[in-house]
Amino acid sequence: MPKRSKRRSQSRAVLYKRLSAENAKHKNDDDHSTSEEEENTIISSDEELQSVNFTDKTIVNDIADLFELCRSNCSSKNLSVLLYMTMRHWGVSWRDCDNFLKEIGAFASETAHKWSRIFVSTDLDEFCGENRGGKHSSDLYDYFTELETQGKIFTIEQCSKKAANFPAYHLAEFLDAKVYEITGTIKNDNAQLVRSVASCRLDLRKWGARFERNSQRPYFEGHERPDVIEHRQRFIKYFLDRKDYYYTISEVHDESTFRSGDVATNRWFFGNEAPFHSKGRGRSIMISDYLVQHPSGPFFTLNEKEYEKAIQRYPQLQTASDVNYNDRSATASIHVGQDSYFDNETVLEQFERLFQLIEFKEDFKNHKIEIVVDNARTHTAKSHSLQDFGKRIGTRCPVDKIEYVDLQGKRQTLNCYFQNGRHQGLSKGLYEISKELNVILPSKTTLEDLHKALADHPAFKVPSRLEQLAQKYNIRILFCPNFHSELNAIEGLWCHQKQFIRRNTDQTYNY
Repeated sequence: MPKRSKRRSQSRAVLYKRLSAENAKHKNDDDHSTSEEEENTIISSDEELQSVNFTDKTIVNDIADLFELCRSNCSSKNLSVLLYMTMRHWGVSWRDCDNFLKEIGAFASETAHKWSRIFVSTDLDEFCGENRGGKHSSDLYDYFTELETQGKIFTIEQCSKKAANFPAYHLAEFLDAKVYEITGTIKNDNAQLVRSVASCRLDLRKWGARFERNSQRPYFEGHERPDVIEHRQRFIKYFLDRKDYYYTISEVHDESTFRSGDVATNRWFFGNEAPFHSKGRGRSIMISDYLVQHPSGPFFTLNEKEYEKAIQRYPQLQTASDVNYNDRSATASIHVGQDSYFDNETVLEQFERLFQLIEFKEDFKNHKIEIVVDNARTHTAKSHSLQDFGKRIGTRCPVDKIEYVDLQGKRQTLNCYFQNGRHQGLSKGLYEISKELNVILPSKTTLEDLHKALADHPAFKVPSRLEQLAQKYNIRILFCPNFHSELNAIEGLWCHQKQFIRRNTDQTYNY
C-alpha cells in the first residue's frame, strides 16, 4: 500500500483526535438514543426533500444565509474551497462556479482555485496557515445589548406595512444609524455598515421572519409587453366594431378578501403580521359572478317559470356540489380551504351551469351570446399541450385521443395509445405520433425538435377546455388580454363590494 502524504497523515491525526474526544465526552448519553435519532433524522430529511424546490432561483438567498451562518463558526476560505472543489468535481464550469460563489458571498473562483491547489498539492500546515473569514471578534449585540430588541421591533413594524418593500439592507441601515446615535459620533462618508446585510439576513431568520415568494403582485406588471399590446388592440377593436348591435355577458371571479399590492418578487413575513393576506393565506371567501350588458341585468338569473323548464331539460342543475350557487343562477361562492377552490374543473362546472340556464332566458332569445372572461390559467387551461407528452413509447400522455380539424377542414381523430400489436395499451409518445401525422423529422430527433415540428400542427393548436365547452352550446368565449383587469367591467363591482365590506364590517367570521 502506498505511503500516505504528509498532509493526509496530519489531517487524519487531527480528525482522529477530535472524534476521540467527542466520543469520550458523549458516549454515555448517546448509547441509548443513537438509533432512534438516526431514524428520526432520516424521516425528517425525506420530508424536507419533498417540499423544497432546489431549482428555484430564490433558493440562492437561503444558501447565502446558510453560508453566512457557517462562516460565523468556520473559515470562509474552508467553506469556499469545499464548495468550489465539489462543484468542479461534478463538472460545473469555472464561470458558473465563480458566479455562484460571488452570489452567496464566498471567495471568487480564482481565489478558491488557488487554495484548492495548495490543499491538494502541499501539506495541511500551509493551507491552515491563514484562516481568514472566521469569527474573530464579539458580536455587535454583545456591545450594544438593547440594539437587538430595537432591531426586532423595527422589523415587525416594517413587515406589517402594506407596501412590504422591506429588504434586509433597511435593517442594516437602521442598526447603523442607531449605533452612531448611541455613541454620539458622526459617520464618515466612506465608512462601511456596522453590521453587514448578510448578517442582518441571519438576524431576520433568527427572529422568526421568513423570506418568501410574493406571487400576488400588481396586475399592471407586463402591461406593455409586445404580445399583450397586440392582444389588447385586437380585443378593443373587436368591441368597437360591434358596439351598437349586441349584448354580452361579462364574467370574472376573484376572492372577496383583501391583499396588499406588493411589487417585490419576495418579501419578509414576520409571523402573521402581514396586514393583508394573499391567496392561500388566512381564511377567505371566493366569489364568481356574472355581469350582463342587457336591460335585464346587471346580474344573471332566471325567474321561477324559466328555471322549471331548465331543470326539466337538465336535471343535474339540482345536483349538490362543493360550490354554493345562488337560486336560479350561476353566481357561486366557496370557502377557500374548506369547500374546494375555483380550479379549472370547478370553473368548467360553473360555466356549464350558466350555458344550460342561458338557453331558457326569455330575454336572450334570438341573441348571440359572447362571454368576456378573465385571462386566468383556470379559464385558459387546455385539454393537452406538447409539454404534457413524452418522447418515446410508454412515456407520459395526458389524453387517450386527440380530435382536431385538419387543413382541409375535415375532422380527424388521433389515438394516443396503441390499440393493438405488441405495444397495445401503451402511449405512443411524440415520436410515433409525428410519424402518424407524416411530420418530417431529422435523423437524430430530440424532444425539443419534436416540440418545434409539431407546434403548428392542428392536432396541437387546440382551444381551451372552456372554449370547447362553450362551442357545444353555441356560445363564444372572449379572453381579456393579460394584465388588463380594467377591461373587465366586473372588476368595478369587486371594488365597490370590498369598499362596502371595509366600511361596514370588521372583516371577521364572527356572525
